[in-house]
Amino acid sequence: MNSQSSSQSEDRKQPCCGRPLQLDEAERRTRILDAASTVLTTHGYHATSMDSIASCSGMSKKTLYQFFDSKQVLFETLIIERLFAPIEYVPLSTDSMEKQLFGLMTSIAACIFCDERLSLLRSVVTETSRNPAVRQLVADLFQLSGRSLPIQNWLTTQSEAGRLDIPDVPEASDLLFGMTLGGPMLGQLTHCKPSRSQEKLEEFMAYGIRVFLEGHRPLPQT
Repeated sequence: MNSQSSSQSEDRKQPCCGRPLQLDEAERRTRILDAASTVLTTHGYHATSMDSIASCSGMSKKTLYQFFDSKQVLFETLIIERLFAPIEYVPLSTDSMEKQLFGLMTSIAACIFCDERLSLLRSVVTETSRNPAVRQLVADLFQLSGRSLPIQNWLTTQSEAGRLDIPDVPEASDLLFGMTLGGPMLGQLTHCKPSRSQEKLEEFMAYGIRVFLEGHRPLPQT
């Protein structure tokens, strides 16, 4: 049996995570990232190996290396695509600022409170707190991703139009996130508080948005 046939045979094995018997190239890549996410969140970065990811994905290690040159490249791809993935939201300009901002924060909440992203974030926080190399890698990935947060884009638009007085957009973005989603996210990450229901989360976000907008409205001209 040649190496290609051997690789294809191995890729048809039933994985520990479960998968269809045959996958096309895009599905294989997704399957590898799914397996990497599972192994990383279970065992941590340093205990994760290409062998363990191959076993979980039900593919040969040779197949993994056809998509990703190393564990670090696979980790970088996983973080960029699954943790730093862009959040798409286009508010209606005819809506009030409060409604636009509520829609934006709701879209962000739906993304960050998914189980996979929370699990990945817990793993990354753990690794970065104890390993300077991983901490620097994650910081570099965040910078190199080149994707501005939608909060910053929206605040910049409102500031340039004179609707809000925001001298420092990144600082204001951090403040807004903290007033709306920071507390609930921290509670879920640390399990220190019960998860809010969707209704309670929306009430909390709406309150934070009202306070934020009131504090950043331009002062009347005298």
